[in-house]
Amino acid sequence: MDNYAKFLERLDAAIASLTKRRAVLMTAHDVVSSALKHNNSGLAQWAERKARLEESLRNGSMANGPRLKDLYDVSHKMESVFGGRAQRVAERLDTIRARMGDIDRSLQDLRMSKQKLTSSRKLAEERENLSRVVLGLAGTPDGSATATPDGGLREDLRAASEAVVLAEALLELKGD
Repeated sequence: MDNYAKFLERLDAAIASLTKRRAVLMTAHDVVSSALKHNNSGLAQWAERKARLEESLRNGSMANGPRLKDLYDVSHKMESVFGGRAQRVAERLDTIRARMGDIDRSLQDLRMSKQKLTSSRKLAEERENLSRVVLGLAGTPDGSATATPDGGLREDLRAASEAVVLAEALLELKGD
């Protein structure tokens, strides 16, 4: 039974470690999401400015033309800067989401493994208890029995023991 406890401890440690990593990634996700929101807002504002300046250039007088053209060039450049930055931040956010998905899948696998191992542990304990009962009813290795043996009971206990072994084997096969 000690082996089960060691494996369960390792599973718990892995679950705890991944849960901490996921919490850190969630914080990063929130920060990067906020940065993306701000960059997209800036991108939209520069696009609006550029559109207004474009309209002013079409309808404006020649006297303000060079200044408007300079402002238009700046707005075009800033729109490009914010667009590129927003794209990089969005890619970073996608990377974080992918890592969180990987962690979520691993956590699910670890929890399922823990559940299977716990079930297997309980089956092994039941089998051990059943074996003790059978040995107690059958007598000690030197042939003496503590109670009058009941042939039908012994057969039923043997069948129950076989059923437990078969159930455990089936559980292990399904686990693989």
